[in-house]
Amino acid sequence: MKIKRYYVHDMKEGMLRIKEELGPEAVILQSRKVRGGPGFFGYLMPKRLEITVAVDGARSGNVKTMEPALRSDFEVKVQEMLGELRSNITQLIARQPSLVNEKKTRPELEHWRLHLEKQDVYPQLIEELIEELAEKLQEEVQLSHEITSLLLHKKIRKRLKTAPEKGAPIQVFIGPTGVGKTTTLAKLAARYALYQGEKVGIITIDHYRIGAVEQMRTYSDITGLPLEVVMTPKELHRAIERFNGCQRILVDTAGRSTLNMAHIQELAGYIQKLPPCEIFLVISATTKGQDLQLINENFRPMAFNRLIFTKLDETNSYGVLLNGCFLTKLPVIYLTNGQSVPDDICLADVEKMSSLILGEEE
Repeated sequence: MKIKRYYVHDMKEGMLRIKEELGPEAVILQSRKVRGGPGFFGYLMPKRLEITVAVDGARSGNVKTMEPALRSDFEVKVQEMLGELRSNITQLIARQPSLVNEKKTRPELEHWRLHLEKQDVYPQLIEELIEELAEKLQEEVQLSHEITSLLLHKKIRKRLKTAPEKGAPIQVFIGPTGVGKTTTLAKLAARYALYQGEKVGIITIDHYRIGAVEQMRTYSDITGLPLEVVMTPKELHRAIERFNGCQRILVDTAGRSTLNMAHIQELAGYIQKLPPCEIFLVISATTKGQDLQLINENFRPMAFNRLIFTKLDETNSYGVLLNGCFLTKLPVIYLTNGQSVPDDICLADVEKMSSLILGEEE
């Protein structure tokens, strides 16, 4: 590589001279305003434009080499910079076709991307899942729908969370309006009392919703389980004491609007009076992704530690199951799929949930 400096009046003049003498291969390394030219008498002349140019040896016959001492450090630095630039450009050129080809040769991944979007899975989760699959399939030929389905099942199961039933003596059910908290509580009360032979007590603080207490009394009469209706946090504490002999106490709460923080804080005041317990956030499977974020954020003052998803029979979109585990980092314990008490409830299972999300559950 040869280095040459030009002293001209402006860049236009410099470009003409460079092109004429060195050709289009020349690379401008630096331009700056300096006194007229090299040497002592240059300082007495008006300022001119100094252009430093580099060119490969192909046209070196027209280029005067710089002094060895000046050339050594400067040329080495220039060569390093140009070498790094060439390397970066080469990598970008080499990488671009592979990205295009991968997208063209991976229709099986595009199929699952569209499916997860229809399931209302969060975009961030979709990208993570598709990228992990693409990385795993990088060296593979195009795979069948069944194989990619199995691989995606595995990725989704890792992100879903479940946990065994606990023997917690107190269980509280919270959540937005209309998600089925009371019906879910009745199902579990019957399950514990009739199937597991436990002594169960029911408490309701849902005195806001018209007919809520009557509904709970009906369940209480059918199952023969004792019911306490409380109006204040102190009454809740006394009711817990009266049920001291019960193996399980289930507490129903009034549904709260996700956007009404005053009501949510009021309900939190009740729960703070309770000893350590399981607090189930009950979420409808019909909940949209954006609404789920609000529920998670605004119900946090109640320190929920378990999830229940209801109304699986009212939708064919189950991305909320994956979104819920992702947002809360908490396990799903129960799933409900109908109004029948006590039948339409089951323990959550990652295999069942992943099959629902991938549209493979009958």
